[in-house]
Amino acid sequence: MLVSDDVALERIVRELLATMLPSALVTTTPLVDAPASNADVAIVDQSVRGLKEVTAAQELRARGFRGGIAFLSPACDPALQHRLDALGPARCVARETMATTLPAAIAELSARPDLGAELGPIERELRRTQQLVAMGEATSRIQHTLNNPLTALLAEAQLLEMEELSEQHRAAVRRMIELCRRLVVMVRGLDSGTG
Repeated sequence: MLVSDDVALERIVRELLATMLPSALVTTTPLVDAPASNADVAIVDQSVRGLKEVTAAQELRARGFRGGIAFLSPACDPALQHRLDALGPARCVARETMATTLPAAIAELSARPDLGAELGPIERELRRTQQLVAMGEATSRIQHTLNNPLTALLAEAQLLEMEELSEQHRAAVRRMIELCRRLVVMVRGLDSGTG
């Protein structure tokens, strides 16, 4: 549940969670309509209706919400986190680092202590998404690493094809060139996801 009256923030949070926690269901509600929801986590915008400090989180608790609160603030400091701690499970999330810290805060706030060391479903999903991001970054590095030697190998094979060769050797060089070209296409496809 997202408690905010900022349309731009709502769009950003929805896109972020759709990317990092695709199975998360995000509902948006203004604070005045916020019920004592059964949501696992409420994402509360500090500046909702122009309220200051932790007032929006306090109002949500007063309405009976017992889940975790991810409190979006322009800046987080120990004093603010201390005030949030007094309200029950809550984490301050700075808006400028929201892309990296909000999913982790949601996973932490929705963790089930009864599972012991086992990860909860949101934590597992976050770990899987983080793994996919890391794999994408590794693929990008692999593409760059393979491209230069592959291009050099193709050039060498093409130069070799110009030499005076027996028909058997010329056929082998042509196969090498064709295989190099297929690899070049596959490596380029890594960038676009078509490889």
